[in-house]
Amino acid sequence: MSSAPPRSATLDLTIGVIGLWLASGFLLDSWAHLHVPVETFFTPYHGVFYAAMATGAVVLIVTALRNRSKGYTGWNVLPAPYQQAMIGVPIFFLGGVGDLIWHTIFGIEDRVEAVTSPTHLIIGLGVLIVTSAPIRSALESRDELKTLFSQLPLLFSIATWLEFIHLGTAYVFEPAAARIYTPPNGILYSPDYFTNSTLLLYKVGAGVAIVLLQTLILMLFVVWVASRFKLRPGAMVVLFLTANCIIAAALTNDTLLFVTYVIMSVVAGIVADILIAGADGPLQPPALRVFGFVVPVVYYGTYFAVTALSGGVWMNPSLVGGALVWAGVAGVGLTLLVPETARSG
Repeated sequence: MSSAPPRSATLDLTIGVIGLWLASGFLLDSWAHLHVPVETFFTPYHGVFYAAMATGAVVLIVTALRNRSKGYTGWNVLPAPYQQAMIGVPIFFLGGVGDLIWHTIFGIEDRVEAVTSPTHLIIGLGVLIVTSAPIRSALESRDELKTLFSQLPLLFSIATWLEFIHLGTAYVFEPAAARIYTPPNGILYSPDYFTNSTLLLYKVGAGVAIVLLQTLILMLFVVWVASRFKLRPGAMVVLFLTANCIIAAALTNDTLLFVTYVIMSVVAGIVADILIAGADGPLQPPALRVFGFVVPVVYYGTYFAVTALSGGVWMNPSLVGGALVWAGVAGVGLTLLVPETARSG
């Protein structure tokens, strides 16, 4: 046989779930770096995500062998979306070997260094390549994705991408608007006015910048999927929850960060699902513009509301209002990048 095997919904769902397993393993390891003395490469936390990729490799190999027994040959022993994705497996494990060597020479990284380590980025690249397969499979089979269950592989894979990007930008994930993070009083903190004003402006600017950056990251994927698929009710709730809550659990410590992001994800997901429900297909302008503005405003509006109710917000109304407007503007801006062919596809 010269053609590739047909799409396998079971394979898509299996790789989608393994993607979330990988994200959970990496974020469990990230949590361990913050809470457990990690002095070696060989930890149970590393074992979680290496086991996940090993399982993924076995699934792909078994799939290839089964298809070969049916007469498929060469690269065509796997469905087309998986033929390129398969290369992510050796990239992942080569990155793992490199990571062991890196740790041996330079020691164990911590905090920001851990998410900027070259070998960690190679490992992450392998994950993203493998988990791109269910996304490409969904693009090739849009007409078959008529139920929420059939769309789960797509949603899980996009969520995996988002979780890894969140991990890579974990140092700027949460705006830290809670009152416990109030910047120090400049006059009382130090007689050095320049130092005071610099620290205060940095703290204030960082909070708004984080809202803007994370809006761009999140809405880039949300706008993309909403403009290319007719999503079923509940799809956006699933996407927001799986894309945000693993990283929130890893970073929560003794705060309400996890609970806050669960509420944000549910509320914004419900609003997004409502905005999508009235469309006959993928969102198109002007509905797409409304979607791009409303969803991030609701998402971060919920963040500020929950934070205010659970202990107070140090940001004044001008900062909160401005951050929300910037979030909405960023969301609308991303909708302008959607090509006409994607909207009509």
